[in-house]
Amino acid sequence: MHREPQMEQLRRSARIARIIERLGRLDDGTLEVLDRMTADALVGVTGAERPAGMNRRQFLGAAAAGGVVVALTGGLVLWQLSAAHTAALEKEANTLRRILALYQQMDDLGLDDAVKRGMGAIAPVLDVLRDLATRLLEAVQSARTALLDFQSRFPSLQSGLRWLRDTLLTLSQRLTALENEINQALGLSSPVAETVGGFLARVLDRLPGTFARQVRSGLERVGEVVSMLPTFIQGIYTRVLEPMDDWFSARADAGLNGWIVNPILKTVLDPAQTLAERALELVTAWEEQLAAPARQAMDRRAQIRAEIARLMEELGE
Repeated sequence: MHREPQMEQLRRSARIARIIERLGRLDDGTLEVLDRMTADALVGVTGAERPAGMNRRQFLGAAAAGGVVVALTGGLVLWQLSAAHTAALEKEANTLRRILALYQQMDDLGLDDAVKRGMGAIAPVLDVLRDLATRLLEAVQSARTALLDFQSRFPSLQSGLRWLRDTLLTLSQRLTALENEINQALGLSSPVAETVGGFLARVLDRLPGTFARQVRSGLERVGEVVSMLPTFIQGIYTRVLEPMDDWFSARADAGLNGWIVNPILKTVLDPAQTLAERALELVTAWEEQLAAPARQAMDRRAQIRAEIARLMEELGE
């Protein structure tokens, strides 16, 4: 990151500024010593003049206490202390101080805290959203499975209705044949429901008396059943077959397909599934693309802020 070189430059400039500030207070003798030391530094001699057992930091600290200050940044560096160069160094140090102040002002805005509070407020809402979206998706899938299973039974129901229609047609044809036979036998032209009683009565009249009494009740019941068949067949057609033909139509836009199944699939379940999936995508994107990177960035900013504070303390700012 580019902040570390900036802080190192700030540290260097601050030291140089302190050296410059102290130069004006040095006496001529000290300046002469400083002149010789800096001249020696150009040819790499200063290291030999360090007292035995004294490390470089101690040596420079002792020199500074005696009025001789040398700037160190990765080694002993000699700076030409002309007035122009001094002014340039002061300008650079002031610029870096202003930059540091602006960084401090920017940090004082409390952006990190605001982001943390915002993330903390949104996170519970997104947790609830994730739970609701998951439940909704499960409910949609269950409803879709049940609805499609119901729709898959339509062919068998349609087959049953075709069988019932064919059976009623056969029964109706046989009743018509029976009606014709009875009318021919009685010389009438009435519906079977009206003539069957007379037909059975004529049959009973031709039976021996004892036998006729024995079968009369049974034949009367048969007559009642046969008389009801036309009404029964007509009722099955009008009350069962015709409505169920409409309900279980094979067309996708008719019957229960057009009234219930497809509208629920297209206008309810499909949008609900899309909503649930988009909600889960939103929660995932929030965590992966915003929340997690933001936490990492704020952790890194906290580390950099601590390093800045340490450097400022070290520089005595």
